[in-house]
Amino acid sequence: MALYWEERVVDWVKQSAGALAAGAMAMALTGATTALADSPFPSLVGAWSGKGTARIEGGKNEKLSCKGYYSGTGNNQMRLNIICANPSTKVELRSQLTYANGRVTGTWEERNFNQTGTISGSADESKLRLNIGGGALNGQLSVSFTGAKQSVSLSTQGSALKGVNISFARNG
Repeated sequence: MALYWEERVVDWVKQSAGALAAGAMAMALTGATTALADSPFPSLVGAWSGKGTARIEGGKNEKLSCKGYYSGTGNNQMRLNIICANPSTKVELRSQLTYANGRVTGTWEERNFNQTGTISGSADESKLRLNIGGGALNGQLSVSFTGAKQSVSLSTQGSALKGVNISFARNG
């Protein structure tokens, strides 16, 4: 009889250990999924400054001084304002973005080259990969960031502004 109970206790311990391990694995996977779904917007909110280059139709490249201002409402909404200029060229990009489950949607405008449109794409903890479109214009906007550094790359087709590359550092 004692052997019977010992076998039952051993079986119970094995089942409990298996259930405990399965529960721990489920919690770990749920935590990983939640981390992947977290918005990257709070990491970008703030003021940035840096240098950039604009590529203009006809192969002309212009060096620019740039400022970026990102403001957010919670984790899922962000306004992006980037202004770059030199004595002969000004680029002013504005966007309103919404984040949900790794996807980004929104609107954008470039005020000096008179372009507007929509944005869609993806985001993770260190990069926004966005497609832009509007009228005859389409292109890509990429924002890569780590801590106090950020790199912005815009490339377009259908506009006199062919692209902008910016290296930013966080102000303050």
